[in-house]
Amino acid sequence: MSKPLIVRAILNCKEDVFRDILIPGSSTLEDLHLEIVKAYDLENGQLGSFYKTDDSWVQLEEIPLIAMDPKNIGSMGNFKCDDILGKAGARLIFVYDFLSMWTFMIEFIRFSENDVTNPEIVLKYGERPEKAPEPEFEGQGGFTAEDDEEEYGYDKEDLNDGFSSDGY
Repeated sequence: MSKPLIVRAILNCKEDVFRDILIPGSSTLEDLHLEIVKAYDLENGQLGSFYKTDDSWVQLEEIPLIAMDPKNIGSMGNFKCDDILGKAGARLIFVYDFLSMWTFMIEFIRFSENDVTNPEIVLKYGERPEKAPEPEFEGQGGFTAEDDEEEYGYDKEDLNDGFSSDGY
C-alpha cells in the first residue's frame, strides 16, 4: 500500500501563495487536479493539464485531463500520485483554465504517516488574486525579420511596396 503524500501547489505569481495538500499516494493526478481547484477556490469544470518538468521547471510532456491525442501518454486518470510525485525532487507544472491560465508549480514535500482516504488541505499560505496572473514566458523564441525573409522569400521592402522581389 502506498503512503500518503504532501505536495505543495505554488501559484505562479509575485506574492507567496501556496497550498499544501495531503493526498493518498494511490490517488490519481485527476484527483490532485480537483483538489487544487478546490484549494484555490477556482471555477469548476475547466480543462487543465499537468506537465512533467526538469529541475529548472522547464515544461516537458503534457498529461492532460482528457487524452485527445491517441499517441499521447494518457490522461490524468492513468497516473497515480505516488508514481509521479512520490520521490524527493519530484515536480510538475499544472495549468488550469486555458483562457485564464492559472499556473502552478507542484512539488513533493514529504510522505505523511497519517492514514487518509480523501485529499485534504493541510496548509494555506497567502491569498489567491482575483484574476490569474499574467503568464511569464522566459527563454528565447519567436521570429525575426531575417527568419521571414529566409523562410518565405520576402523582406521589409516587399511589405512596403506590396510586391515581392520575384515580381509578383
